[in-house]
Amino acid sequence: MRKSKIIISIITLFISFQGIAQFKENDEKQIVIGKVESLYSNILQEQREIWVHIPEDFDNTKQYPVIYVLDAAQNFYVVTGMLKQLLPWQIPNSIIVAITNTDRTRDFTPTNVPFQRGQQSETSGGASNFIKFIDEELKPFINNKYPTENNNTIIGHSTGGLFVLYSFLHHENSFDNYLAIDPSLWWDKENLVKETQEQLNKGNRKEKSLYIAVANSIGKEMDTVKVRKDKTVPTEQIRANLKFHDLLVKNNKELNFKWEYFENEDHGSIVVPAQYNGLRSIFSWFPFPEMWRFNTPKEYSAKELTEPFKTHYEKLSIRMKREVKPDWELLNQIGSFMLDGHNLPEKALAYLELNADFYPNESKSFVALGNYFLSQKNNSEAIKYYKKAVEIDANQEAQAKLKELE
Repeated sequence: MRKSKIIISIITLFISFQGIAQFKENDEKQIVIGKVESLYSNILQEQREIWVHIPEDFDNTKQYPVIYVLDAAQNFYVVTGMLKQLLPWQIPNSIIVAITNTDRTRDFTPTNVPFQRGQQSETSGGASNFIKFIDEELKPFINNKYPTENNNTIIGHSTGGLFVLYSFLHHENSFDNYLAIDPSLWWDKENLVKETQEQLNKGNRKEKSLYIAVANSIGKEMDTVKVRKDKTVPTEQIRANLKFHDLLVKNNKELNFKWEYFENEDHGSIVVPAQYNGLRSIFSWFPFPEMWRFNTPKEYSAKELTEPFKTHYEKLSIRMKREVKPDWELLNQIGSFMLDGHNLPEKALAYLELNADFYPNESKSFVALGNYFLSQKNNSEAIKYYKKAVEIDANQEAQAKLKELE
């Protein structure tokens, strides 16, 4: 019976925190995942439409990272769905901004090639204007309208992936995380690949996260070793990507990247698995695996259970460029779980004291400590913490407990 109670407590803990990712319903019982915004671009000389998804537990007093997604019509629904599945443990809760297209070839290509692969492309070569539009017009528009923080990600596929890598090489400070899916590095006779080394010699990209996914565009007739020697048009996509990969490896001490080859996916089917793997890769620093030690607390000391929280959230704060703390309710529930589920009062106290360290201005931190000492029949310590809670904001629960005890 006792074991079943422990299992139920763990399940309840998981459900209570995973529940924050549910999509909202409006008054008409419609499931709403985003809204359409619009702004006029003086740089591009046109009206631009964007689709915005805000976190389900949106709080105006908090700040959120922003994930910019190219090709909104194809990718907005997928990325919002993945965010729902990956929260809250794998990636930070984020605002998603998906940019719709007006002239895709113009915006995503860094050089002008009037005729490419049998198609007219006179307008190509506008990537420098498009990144300027994002930096100087779109970002300020989003930052002024939503509570954002200075942590930005960009995701692009195909020619959109080409633009992502162009941004990484030429505008490395525009984003913190770059996710390129089967990028069209063949564009303009591999022009971007040819200038990669020169650009990598400039700037500092050690704190940037880069993920590149490459599809199998050669089928089963040729492997990645043989394809390097091929000169035909059908293999130019993967050949260019392999050359870019070699340059990343050559400069790996100066970069933080992951390059992944999807042998069983083609140029179209790669998008979904690459987005999933890519989001987990560029936010690989976010998950906190040591937290789950509370499932087997008898194997660890109180310090071994709580110290990893301090270490992880210190690193997370540096990466997120702001103070990041574990959820108060999470630590409180774990503390209760140590006491009620495992009968480990010393370890329960460690979690509750950790909560007070992270949230010293929250009266509920000290009410929880007061309740703990009351459960241990240590009334003098309980009174001390209840008084502390009252000093902070005249906490009513603490006042009621003090009347009972004094």
